[in-house]
Amino acid sequence: MAYAGRTWMVACVVAGSTLIGVVDLARAERPRGSRELAGGPDVVGGYSSRQILVTFRSGAMDRRAVMRAFRRSAPAAKSAEVLGPAVRRLFQQWGGIRLRPAYPFEFGNPQLAAQLGLDRTYIIDVPAGTDTRAMAAAFRQSGVDIEDAGVSSIGSIAGSIPDDPDFEEQYGLHNWGQTGGTYDADIDAPEAWDLHTGNLGTVTIAVIDSGVSPHVEFGDRLLPGANTYEPKRCDDGPYQGELCADDEDCPGGHCMWSDLTIDAYGHGTHVAGIAAAMGNNDTGVAGVTWGAHILPVRVTNDVGSSISTNAATALIWASDNGADVCNLSLQYYALDTHDEQFLRSSVNYVHSQGTLVVAAAGNFAGNEVAAPARFANCMAVSATDHDDEFASYFSNWGDELDVCAPGVQIYSTIPNDLYNWQSGTSMSAPYVAGLAALLKSFLPHLTNEELRKALQASADDLGMSGWDDLYGYGRINAFAAMWAIIDSWPPDGAIDARQPFALDGSDPAGWDTVELTFVRDTTSFAAEDFEVTVNPSGSAPGIAGFTADGYTVTIELDAAIPVGAWTTITHIDSGNDIRLGYLPGDIDADGECTTADVDALLDALNEIGDPPAIWSTDSDRSGRTTARDILRLIDLLNGAGKYDAFLGSTLPH
Repeated sequence: MAYAGRTWMVACVVAGSTLIGVVDLARAERPRGSRELAGGPDVVGGYSSRQILVTFRSGAMDRRAVMRAFRRSAPAAKSAEVLGPAVRRLFQQWGGIRLRPAYPFEFGNPQLAAQLGLDRTYIIDVPAGTDTRAMAAAFRQSGVDIEDAGVSSIGSIAGSIPDDPDFEEQYGLHNWGQTGGTYDADIDAPEAWDLHTGNLGTVTIAVIDSGVSPHVEFGDRLLPGANTYEPKRCDDGPYQGELCADDEDCPGGHCMWSDLTIDAYGHGTHVAGIAAAMGNNDTGVAGVTWGAHILPVRVTNDVGSSISTNAATALIWASDNGADVCNLSLQYYALDTHDEQFLRSSVNYVHSQGTLVVAAAGNFAGNEVAAPARFANCMAVSATDHDDEFASYFSNWGDELDVCAPGVQIYSTIPNDLYNWQSGTSMSAPYVAGLAALLKSFLPHLTNEELRKALQASADDLGMSGWDDLYGYGRINAFAAMWAIIDSWPPDGAIDARQPFALDGSDPAGWDTVELTFVRDTTSFAAEDFEVTVNPSGSAPGIAGFTADGYTVTIELDAAIPVGAWTTITHIDSGNDIRLGYLPGDIDADGECTTADVDALLDALNEIGDPPAIWSTDSDRSGRTTARDILRLIDLLNGAGKYDAFLGSTLPH
């Protein structure tokens, strides 16, 4: 197929693609044992004297009973009622105030939460000043009901290094030496924006931080968030402002986490601006992606201190509430073993739900990547300066690093519609989160692992050749990442489309509107530049309406795509096309699903002959046809279930 000046047709609202053929860059997680906490009680680097974290053995605790016992009146007595005798005695001995679920919401994926033990993990609140290390040890040794117990560690924002008030440009996005640095020591954002700036509202970035204040750069893209630093309280009625477990505790109101996500510290707002400030609006700065929703989850107090369980809870809440990418510019080091496992399990929960987790490597200039960045299912980001040099005077490094990004003297948003300079791996992480959101906005069906691999594979190698423990796979490059995705599409641009629920063609509605996305401006395109054909040969729909807007073309057909035929829309100048069809099980591509097709699927399932080569057999959109796809198609062809919206399979390489 001929190509004219890289005019690739690369996406379609009723059709899409998964990333295929990307090098597997997965890494193993470095095991870590228990360690003594470095700091004292209630200080950053130490532990909380106000609570311990306890995981009960399976079947030992009724989660609903705990929720019911978490009441306004006599919380200690009511909490004790649900505990077994041995644990109850310890609870009373240590002055327990209340027992509460570590994650007090309903899990969006309860099976996964049970598998990871998240639904069996609780917090026991005690008076300030309690020797919680000794208390946790006593609970661990108490007997059959307790699986593990530990203290809650206290970390902080991967905080700001003092900034330079004369710094006036965003060199991290586009560096021409304006700050005295090296030309092109940047993420090549303007080059990427020539391809895509981020579709409005299609992707959500959760900023798990000190909050995010409203800002002119965010507009209505700033969503209502949550505040896991504050406990759940009644929002109305006679018990307004009092602690609660659920709505039954709040007659006349609701039991709510605080929705106060105003950023008193200024850190989370700065992070959000790096990732997603509106660009090309004649105001202030530009983020890496311009259209993402921002979901704020406040986890710190007013001076940036945060208990690790707040971050773990925030991660789960953000994923359950629609976050595609979570950014944690936070650092935890001396985690208790159990505390670390709870945070790790929260990351695993979020990862398993398809959310990409990005975190700062930390700012202690040491060979230890902070948690949660060091966990296997989290992208760890170190910092570089305007010369593409490792920011050795603050950035951590280590075996778990994925990539690096600018983090020295970064200009971004702060509360009250203002801007300033901040430094730290806190600033590096949102470059990565913003780029991940930009890529996912371009190709919505990219998984979190595909995003991670694309970011790694497209990074500009710095330092030692290949991966190293300072720069990871290199400094991210937005333009290269965009092309890594584009180049992973099938060479003929063939994409299948959303299928009807009725495989036998009994649903006559079909589709009559298709949206196509190109990698260059389509303003000059016209209806006569496109051709519609069907196979087997027959009467093809005509083009009744045509709109070209930016990189998107919308084609309205004068009839629905024919049942039982492949319909191809071709851009005549470049020869690129998309292929739309109704028959995902049509192995021989003859326009109908027959016994021969089922036999071919069964042969493939039994490894007789080659797997089906036709693109529409990839029902789970993994990039290849597997036994799982074949079983799904056989079920469908036998009338079991309905065929889901088919967005994203591609012609195998």
